[in-house]
Amino acid sequence: MTKKWKLQKTINALLLLAACAAFAACGSSESGEPLLSGTVTGTYGDHTFTAVNGFAYDADGSSIIGLGDGPLNCSSPDKPDPPSGMMAGITLPNLEVGTYGQVMITIYRNVGSFEGKGTNAGSVEITASSAESVAGTVAYTDESDGTALALNGDFEVVHCP
Repeated sequence: MTKKWKLQKTINALLLLAACAAFAACGSSESGEPLLSGTVTGTYGDHTFTAVNGFAYDADGSSIIGLGDGPLNCSSPDKPDPPSGMMAGITLPNLEVGTYGQVMITIYRNVGSFEGKGTNAGSVEITASSAESVAGTVAYTDESDGTALALNGDFEVVHCP
């Protein structure tokens, strides 16, 4: 393996671990954090979802926006297992107002078994960001290993403390 391939493989593994940690809420009686506004739809292969829950979370060195139909909420990053349902993780350098290209977006499906795929082909515009909420739009359509992936729409989610 080349050094470049090893580095990319390591980066992908770290992003997957961060996203899985951010989405953990399975087995919890907690409910999701409802979207404050907007409509985001996603696709993983033949399966589609409309996000009803979401949050924005500042992590060490990057930020994550989670959107999905499962019980995503501000305590999700501290849970050991991913929630049931379908969801997407958007990894950004920060949650400041601006336009971001080549954004890593991973779509997850946890229905019967857990699977997830993503690429860095997304674009996100953060239109408003405060201590209380983060709003913006996401545009993402790609394919990974023959699996169609998409996440599109506008959102406003709670900004976790």
